[in-house]
Amino acid sequence: MKDRLVITVSDVNSSKSYNVNKIIKKIILWGVLITLFVVSVSFFTISKLATSVNSLSKERDLLTKENNLYSEQIEAKVTQIKELGDELEKIEDIIGINVDDTTDLIQRATLAKLTSAEKSYMLQTIPNNCPLKECTTTSKFGWRTNPVTNQKQYHKGIDLRAARRTPVVSTADGVVRYVEDKNKGTFGRVIIISHNFGFETVYGHLRFTDVKVGDVVKKGQQIGRSGNSGRSNGPHLHYEVIHASKVLNPRHFIDWDMKNYEGIFEKQRRVNWESLVKLVSDQSHKMAQQ
Repeated sequence: MKDRLVITVSDVNSSKSYNVNKIIKKIILWGVLITLFVVSVSFFTISKLATSVNSLSKERDLLTKENNLYSEQIEAKVTQIKELGDELEKIEDIIGINVDDTTDLIQRATLAKLTSAEKSYMLQTIPNNCPLKECTTTSKFGWRTNPVTNQKQYHKGIDLRAARRTPVVSTADGVVRYVEDKNKGTFGRVIIISHNFGFETVYGHLRFTDVKVGDVVKKGQQIGRSGNSGRSNGPHLHYEVIHASKVLNPRHFIDWDMKNYEGIFEKQRRVNWESLVKLVSDQSHKMAQQ
């Protein structure tokens, strides 16, 4: 009877006795102990995990605050850089760098020597007329309030009204110097063309680009289609004319044609037209003598 455990159950009517093996008793006891151990370990593990999650959550909140702080600091620096750029533009205006009357007018005698062929050559190789079929200016050259940032900014070109996919053409013979065919940056998809005598033209916010770097293009050749890429609040074409790193008013060049040939020399005086026209004339005379 040593390995037996007798359990007696009594009520008012009778009593019943049950024999339980002590081994079974030990098994039950160990089962209870193991269950308690598992429950305790699980509770401890869950508690540790909860503590870790709470710690990670606090670290995440801290990193988020730091990230927001850094973002604000970066935005503040960008704003400062823009403000410094605007101040530089103002200084350039004050000292005359951005003024269009820094060069003397071309001499009448020099203009008188130009032949029709030489005038046509200049109109073929120096930017003129409109890069679009119809040319309506929606934002002029010079100081303006940026329609996207609502900040005062020096607009280095002009914006021309253009529905999406409107053909854009080169305004003079030249070589494609730069093409961005991805929608990124301020101007999104953009093309820059180098022309004779140090001129360049810029075509921004395009939807498609039809040329690549190194392509030789003719005046009037399609180079892309207008769009709304880059930082823009609507479809249009951003157009710039540059000479020797100086930005020029594109409207003067858009209005330049054979009928209004001499107007450019009076309106746009940041170009040394006297030397340029003499160079064209001399080259023409040399070719005629060969």
